[in-house]
Amino acid sequence: MSSELAHRQHSRYADVSWIDMATSGSGQSAERIASCLTTVSGRSGPHLLVLDGVSDPEDVVRYLPRDETKVLITSRADTGIWHRIARVIQVPVLPREESVRLLRTQVHGLTEADAMRLAGALDDLPLAMEKAASWLMSGMTPGQVLEQLKSSASRILSGYRSSDFSGSLAGRLSKATSVLAAGSEEDRRMLHLLHAVAVLGPDPFPTRALRGDRWEVSESDAQYLLTICDLHRRLGGLRDRGLMILQTGAAKLDEISGAVIRDLLAACPEDTASAFALAEQLLVAAVPERAAPERAWGDWALAAPSVLAVDPANIRTEPGRKAPLDTYNYLVDSGRYREAIDGLGNLRMAWAEHFAQHRPDDLVAMSLLARAHFGRGHYETAERLNLQVYLERERELGPGDPRTLAASAYCALDLGAKGHHSDARQLARQSWLEQCNLFGQESRPAMRTGSYLARLETSQDPAQAYQLGLHIYRLQRDHLGIRHQHTLDTAHHLALCLVALNEFRKALPLLEETLKYRKEILPHGHPETLWTAAHYYLLSADLGRPVPQSATQWTFDGLRKAFDRDQHVVRRLMAMVKC
Repeated sequence: MSSELAHRQHSRYADVSWIDMATSGSGQSAERIASCLTTVSGRSGPHLLVLDGVSDPEDVVRYLPRDETKVLITSRADTGIWHRIARVIQVPVLPREESVRLLRTQVHGLTEADAMRLAGALDDLPLAMEKAASWLMSGMTPGQVLEQLKSSASRILSGYRSSDFSGSLAGRLSKATSVLAAGSEEDRRMLHLLHAVAVLGPDPFPTRALRGDRWEVSESDAQYLLTICDLHRRLGGLRDRGLMILQTGAAKLDEISGAVIRDLLAACPEDTASAFALAEQLLVAAVPERAAPERAWGDWALAAPSVLAVDPANIRTEPGRKAPLDTYNYLVDSGRYREAIDGLGNLRMAWAEHFAQHRPDDLVAMSLLARAHFGRGHYETAERLNLQVYLERERELGPGDPRTLAASAYCALDLGAKGHHSDARQLARQSWLEQCNLFGQESRPAMRTGSYLARLETSQDPAQAYQLGLHIYRLQRDHLGIRHQHTLDTAHHLALCLVALNEFRKALPLLEETLKYRKEILPHGHPETLWTAAHYYLLSADLGRPVPQSATQWTFDGLRKAFDRDQHVVRRLMAMVKC
């Protein structure tokens, strides 16, 4: 843009001088500016001096000419000092619709959907899209372009430039990181932080979630980062150098720059190990507490992308391994079963190869994987995983350990889902009684298993199941609250007990209240919300009450996506939708 302006306005000036500040070494800025001004001194008429790619205002402020010379400065440094010495014009990226139009104008036949995907991956950077357009015109598909960017961004983007653009994005980022590496101790610490944010992936890292009481600096990393305050100061320094984007409560690299920096980092194994060590500390300090997850869905949604972006093979400490496990627990709790199944499979493969000695962590991953498979209706797979977890925990921890009893309760649910009702009830009752003896009826594990037992008893003895379910529901309502997810699970199945007892008019308001609270606390389209909605709409229809067609369709579509099995409730909803 500055080059285009200089070409258009050159007739207004006697001379136009251009200095590429990005290639200036330390201490050379003053010499180059002085040399340029000396060359044109004594000539008549105004002079335009372009200082392109200034990284630090202090490099140029004191050397700016005081005569009639006009100065145009380009900089990615977002710092308030510019506003005190110059007229500042912010240059945004292209609006998405303009990016799409640019790509589709250059590439005949490119669909709007593909153009949108490319523009998003290229962060609406015009030069990057210019290069992508050239690849597309050479015969590459949009999918191949995206894969190329992911596989080796620095190599590919090292050549993307226009005739008036001196240097490439990869080259400029390489130069910027080299300057930091050769600078002061604080500069090297900023570079270390830049590497850590790069390996955390393209999504914004939630700096507002960082908690000082969970921030532990190991002796090996103390030279890089001391406090949360240090971190924020260094993030600001990276922003001022145009290397970091700071949003409200978050920090990120644009996707292209992040890919290039990760490529550059891959050539330095020692720097890579340090980057992952610091990234692991950041994750440990940023993940929310496990307690009451339904009150922290938003915090989890912010932290989860960064946690899941890190290769689990590069997570080395026990607190670090807990971060992805808690994150996958969040995915299962929030009904994202398919995503959890894929991610946990990759995590277990990585841990089996690199951390064979950490079997307890793998058992937690197996238990989460079983829950995700159960949510998808894969009961055989869930039973196999839960049974393996139960047997290993019983052998290692003993039958009375809370984790062993929790695993046995899950096994009972698996048996019930497969139709082995007698064995399921017996196992659930045994687990519940032991938990009551060990921890008391009001403990969360005992209330949870008691709710499972009431669910399993419904088909055999609905009256007894109702009495037990009502008892557990009252305990959960008193100790967890009426809106807690466990309380609502019990309320849902309590309503189904009432249906089994032909108490339809008591069941309907309970389902209606449960559906209302589920919609309030759970993410949109959560499977548990869909199941409650399905039973509520089916019971309403049986009682001759009007059911909105749009609501029935939404519930049916959601369950078809979430549940792999041909379930009778889904079949009944399908009949309602067709009617």
